[in-house]
Amino acid sequence: AEEEGAPTQADNCALMYLNEATLLENLRKRFLKDEIYTYTANILLAINPYHSLDVYTPDLVAAYQGKSLGVMPPHVYAIADKAYRDMRNLGLSQGIVVSGESGAGKTESTKHVLRYLTDSYGGGGA
Repeated sequence: AEEEGAPTQADNCALMYLNEATLLENLRKRFLKDEIYTYTANILLAINPYHSLDVYTPDLVAAYQGKSLGVMPPHVYAIADKAYRDMRNLGLSQGIVVSGESGAGKTESTKHVLRYLTDSYGGGGA
């Protein structure tokens, strides 16, 4: 187990002991601070807060544009930006898998991905 009072980690890979218990505890502590996004390497884990959070603003859209994963706090915008930039820079098709149980927030997450992509790169040939 992680030490009592240890800070949460934005990437579960940074946990001293990475196992199911420490991963879930890190997610729980982050969720209690309204930090609903957490990485596990380049995988984004999201927990539905079931209330509105001010984490989808135009300022945040601009802040994530062109940034590598891990430079900014975990966010669905970071995943969307990486997929778009990899498609453009590598010339390879990209996919984003959004998975979860009913009510987990898949539709909302997908809407935020699409909104980010259209707001950031939807200028017709940007």
